[in-house]
Amino acid sequence: MTITNLQEALPMPESQRANLPLIDVEHGTKVVLVALPKGVKIAPHKAPYVASAQLLTGSIEVLKGETWIPMVPGDRVVFDKDQPHALTGIESSYVLVTHMRD
Repeated sequence: MTITNLQEALPMPESQRANLPLIDVEHGTKVVLVALPKGVKIAPHKAPYVASAQLLTGSIEVLKGETWIPMVPGDRVVFDKDQPHALTGIESSYVLVTHMRD
């Protein structure tokens, strides 16, 4: 599958995030496209594996541990196993989330 228009592939919702799974290898890598509207927060949580968030469009802040990191398109943040993390949409944004499950 080739995505040439993010808005067509996953329309930006108004008040909550939306997800489009792209790859899901059992016991392996999972890649999800996330549409995160302006002002929407993904609450702090942990994953039992290494994960990453790469900003494709827009502007977000990512909580990694206890530090908020502003992100611009192209930025990628890697979260260690069981590391608290969260996301906040500063602008309506598209984020590529990768789960590196064992």
